[in-house]
Amino acid sequence: MKRYVFLMLVSLLMTSCAHVLSEQYVKSAATGVSFSQIQANPEAYLNKTFILGGTIVETTVSKETSEIEVIQNPIDQYGAISDPDASEGRYLIATSKHLDPQIYRKGRRITFAGKLIGSRKKLMDGVENNYPVFQAEQIYLWRSKHVYAYPYPAYYGDPFLYPYPYYFYDPYWYRPYYPWP
Repeated sequence: MKRYVFLMLVSLLMTSCAHVLSEQYVKSAATGVSFSQIQANPEAYLNKTFILGGTIVETTVSKETSEIEVIQNPIDQYGAISDPDASEGRYLIATSKHLDPQIYRKGRRITFAGKLIGSRKKLMDGVENNYPVFQAEQIYLWRSKHVYAYPYPAYYGDPFLYPYPYYFYDPYWYRPYYPWP
C-alpha cells in the first residue's frame, strides 16, 4: 500500500509544473536580458536563443516563410503570459513552416524559443519602429478560452428550479408556464 501512495505522489510531482517548451531550449536560452535591451541593441545579441511570449497581431504567409508579428508580454517560469496588459514593444517571428493565419490569428497568445537574427524597421500608425526578428525553433500556441453564457436561472428543464407544477419554464422569457393545455 505504501508503494502505491509513493508512486502516486512521484507521478504527481513529475507531471505538474513543467515549462511549455522543450528542456533543451529552456536551458540554452539567454537569461537576464530584458526585451527593451534586445530592442535597443539587437546587434549585441545576434544568434542568441531567447524565450519570449506575447499576443499575435498578424500572421503573413509567403511561399518560403511565415512571419508572425507579436506584441511582447512578460512570461512566468513556465512560459505562460503573466500580464497580458504589459508590453515593452513588438517583435517578428520568422519560420520556414507554413502557419495558417486562421489558426495563428490576431489575439491568440504564443510562447516561443528562437534565435535573434536581426532587426527590421516597420511602420506602425505612421511611426517607424525597430522590430527584432527571431528565427523560430519551437512555437507553443496557447489554447483559446471560450466563455459561454448560461441562461439564468440555472439550466433549462431543471426539475428542482421551481416547485410542482412549474417544472418547466419558458426559455425565451424565463418565466414558468404549465406544460399542459
